[in-house]
Amino acid sequence: MNDMTAPRADFTHMKEGTGEDWQIIAKSFGEFSKGLPDRIITHLRLLEGDFGGFKIDRFQHCLKPPPWPIATAKMTNMWSAHCCTTSAIPSAPSTTRTWPPCC
Repeated sequence: MNDMTAPRADFTHMKEGTGEDWQIIAKSFGEFSKGLPDRIITHLRLLEGDFGGFKIDRFQHCLKPPPWPIATAKMTNMWSAHCCTTSAIPSAPSTTRTWPPCC
């Protein structure tokens, strides 16, 4: 994906993309995505040892499940979008709980 000589799409706005542009993007992403799991683990490992005064480090915190079951895709998306914020999630079982509990 970082190969500057590889073919690239020509459009600057998505609505201008051609079928050929999207084929280039799909091929490039398909090849790049093969290494995605390793890249995610590598980035998460950067958080090891950063306790910031808490009982567990940021790596362990990232691997913990949410404090209540997430039953729907909508909640899963909210959880992802609200990571590292302290905004309350209205559909949480407790109205006093904030999401996530710490960062």
